[in-house]
Amino acid sequence: MINELYRLSTAMEEAGISAQGSHRQYKPIPNVRNGAPCVRIVLADGKVQELSEVNAELAAVLRKFGSNQGSFPCLNLAPLYRITEEEKQQRIRELCTGALDEERIKELRGLCTESNWTGKFLGKYKISLENTVDELKELVSGYEPFCILEEECSPFRDAEVFHRELAEAAFRMLERQENAALAQTILFYFCKPGETEYGKISVALESEKLIETGIPAVSSKFVKGLNRALMAADEKGEDLASEMEIDAFGRPYQPTVDPMPEVKLAGGFDVKLRTMFEGQPCQMRYGKIGSISYPVSVPLRKRLQSALDWLGTNELRNVAWVKSEKNEILFAYPEHLPQAPPSYTKLFGGAGKSREVTFLQCSKEFLKEFSLGKEQDKDGHADGIQVFILRKIDKARAKVVYTRETDAAELERCCEKWTEGFRNVPEFPFGDLEVPFPLDVANTLNSFFQQDGKLVTDKFKPVPQYHGVELLLETDLPVEADLHCMAEKAWKIGAFCGQSAAVRQWELRTLFKVKDMLALTSFLLFRCGIKKEVYMQSFPYLYGQLLKVSDELHALYCKVARNDDIPPQLAGSSLYQSASEAPVRTLNLLAQRMNPYITWAKSYRLKQAEESWRAGWYLKLYEEFAGQIGTVWKPESRFNDEEKAQLFLGYLAKFPRSEKENDPEEENTNEQ
Repeated sequence: MINELYRLSTAMEEAGISAQGSHRQYKPIPNVRNGAPCVRIVLADGKVQELSEVNAELAAVLRKFGSNQGSFPCLNLAPLYRITEEEKQQRIRELCTGALDEERIKELRGLCTESNWTGKFLGKYKISLENTVDELKELVSGYEPFCILEEECSPFRDAEVFHRELAEAAFRMLERQENAALAQTILFYFCKPGETEYGKISVALESEKLIETGIPAVSSKFVKGLNRALMAADEKGEDLASEMEIDAFGRPYQPTVDPMPEVKLAGGFDVKLRTMFEGQPCQMRYGKIGSISYPVSVPLRKRLQSALDWLGTNELRNVAWVKSEKNEILFAYPEHLPQAPPSYTKLFGGAGKSREVTFLQCSKEFLKEFSLGKEQDKDGHADGIQVFILRKIDKARAKVVYTRETDAAELERCCEKWTEGFRNVPEFPFGDLEVPFPLDVANTLNSFFQQDGKLVTDKFKPVPQYHGVELLLETDLPVEADLHCMAEKAWKIGAFCGQSAAVRQWELRTLFKVKDMLALTSFLLFRCGIKKEVYMQSFPYLYGQLLKVSDELHALYCKVARNDDIPPQLAGSSLYQSASEAPVRTLNLLAQRMNPYITWAKSYRLKQAEESWRAGWYLKLYEEFAGQIGTVWKPESRFNDEEKAQLFLGYLAKFPRSEKENDPEEENTNEQ
């Protein structure tokens, strides 16, 4: 990721885009969500004036200085009272269920007998309200809003004072019936006897004086001001007199053991520019470990952090980045940044795409916008495009799982190949197939069906969501594994699809999934060098058409001769899986099963009946397919993956068009 961000920082510098990084110890607060609020505590004259919740949007910009052991002005406190007896816990729940009158609140006060602010928590409290505050005073003593907040917090260095004032403020909320749930969260910690944990509440300290001055501590204005003061203090503290080395980018470098900077992305997770866990001896292979294993100077670290901070902002959502899945983000940006950037991610799809817009429309608009960005006699910003995908591996680590540098001309060729591949399909009775967006391809590969067409699960995802981006940008990427996956799915669901097509009864969701399977299967055949002009004349495809016409003829027989009593499996669908495994032997078995229906069709086609022409048409198709198979068949014992895919396409494709006779499938195209 460092290399990608270095190019981005250079592009930002050329475009005159400035972004302020964050001090390495000034970190975002935890995400606010249901059950984990951030409490705003307003202080004035040694009293707690007000308690309220910080909304998620504001909490996303708040930061805390310090470490996990203690921080300021946002920090973690514990609930005030420890409730260990089950009877007390049950009684508190009962009292808080109804309206809290004076008598109930008095009883609640009587149940609060054991303080939860003891032991290990008091040690962290001291680090937050004393050590961290003193450290900040030395660094940013010239930042007046911080000085006001520090002065307001000085009476609360005594934990007992803060505990007492918080309790009174919380009980006042209960008396006024104001956000009783938040007051209960602050007051009570239910646990078992002997438990050592004390719970955790995220809080942000606020000063009434700061609110009056127009720079509240719980605001982006205060956060930016304090961050600037910290960054300025860092620059003053850099020791430039010591001996310098050269970092990985040829810049003066002073070795440091400080970890790489961390950035909170609007996509929902935090990222360190680079991590090396010193507890793994295998990472000492080059004689260095941690941050010094890849030397990057402190000024360049800040520059890279600023670049990622700017790239991952909410303002550039669906422009320079898009979420491909829950813990995965795709970034895309050009080498030369324009003043009014278009969307660099819409070509790939994902959460940012509109349902009404197709891939073809997006690709045309995307390439047109880049071509308009070129200046005369100069290379435009479309010349170089950087794409990389960042995935959250676990709580502490994020990793670049895919990176690719391309340009507009190559991207245009990739889009043309992508479209051509997904157009490598015959016609189908249920309409044209769509060209999918790259980030949607993995959904098809990760769909698993039962033989009755029902989806097994959508939670098991062996194929990463970005795999479609690989297929788009790397036209020579091997696809044999993907084709094997699709062939296995076709073997599983093929018989059900053929039966549904013959009786014109599709479950809508399944039909959409099947259409995606057909489109992707044809694309993978195209990547293997098998085009539709070739495979539509092949033995597996014609075999599929023969199975299809067998189903249609059998279904017509049941409709006319058996009063529309159609069996669970028709002649073709019942033999589909056998045809995939032993095509020649199954061909003989199909001929035996179809003999009575063919005999019936020969007589029924001569009658003056409503469906008699269909019998003649199906009979003609059956004879034509059987004749064509006789000229191209091979005595294979079983089909390979490519041939299974062609069998699946042929089984669901429309019959060849006839100039003289009506196509019954054409008449039923709009029946769904």
